[in-house]
Amino acid sequence: MTTDSEIHESEKSLYVGTKDSNLSLPIPSELVIEPILNPQVSSRFRSSRTHRIIMGSLLPLLTIVFWELVELTGIVSPALIPGPLAVLKAIEAWAGFGPSSGSLFFSGHLVSDVFATLTRVFVGFLFASLFGVFVGTAVGMLRTVDELITPTIRILGPVPPITWIPVVIVVLGIGEVTNFFLTFLGALFPVIAGTAMAVSGVDRNLLRVGRMMGRKGFSLVRYVVLPASLPNIVGSLRIGLSISWLMAVTSEMLAVHSGLGYTLWNAYNYLDYPAVFASMFMIGVCGLTTDIILRFLTKKALEWHLETGVRS
Repeated sequence: MTTDSEIHESEKSLYVGTKDSNLSLPIPSELVIEPILNPQVSSRFRSSRTHRIIMGSLLPLLTIVFWELVELTGIVSPALIPGPLAVLKAIEAWAGFGPSSGSLFFSGHLVSDVFATLTRVFVGFLFASLFGVFVGTAVGMLRTVDELITPTIRILGPVPPITWIPVVIVVLGIGEVTNFFLTFLGALFPVIAGTAMAVSGVDRNLLRVGRMMGRKGFSLVRYVVLPASLPNIVGSLRIGLSISWLMAVTSEMLAVHSGLGYTLWNAYNYLDYPAVFASMFMIGVCGLTTDIILRFLTKKALEWHLETGVRS
């Protein structure tokens, strides 16, 4: 008679069946048992996020250490390149928790400035995403639309978004509408181009399978084209988001009287360099935060891509 241990050693698998069926599917036992019996395997999954945070923090921490060493050694005058502590004090003053480092115009306005810039980025990027994905999908799928729109995109796309600022100010004046439009314009062309490339690269076999399953028209786009091209579309959205930040901050220096860019430019005019570096730091932190939010919102839809990708 065969013992249980012999069965385990010979087959190395578990069998799962239904109550009313004799069908059994072999599942490798190590996939089921090892994560339970081996704490190192389960902890590897639990600590992956912690590992990413630690690895991502190394270079910024080393940069701060090098920055502090530059100040201590006096290679560059602290009046021109303030140290990390001076920048931290400027942020505290900006938030209203400490005395101003030199100028009083920004003291206590950190929350309102961050909120103002975030609002402009959100509005401009949202409309650029919706319109850009729509136009890019049409360009990628329809030859007529491609022939009609692509030449114009190739002409306007290489034009730096910043060069639109004087034109838009002349047309729309100085105010929120100008900032919203410039933020929208900055993200628009990368999203259109990235979406068009992603959609046009969808495997035709997927389209054939979709049509065989009864999908056509909008249903084919919704359930086949967009899911297949979504990884590259999200990549174009992340690029568009970064350019939205660039345009929002730059236009705040010229077209509005609030926000992170406005504070940065006025700190420069007052020769308050700790506040300049504080503004740069807050722009980077807010940009990183919005990118994390975008990745979080799209993570569920991209799980299949993460599991089958080269780093799976």
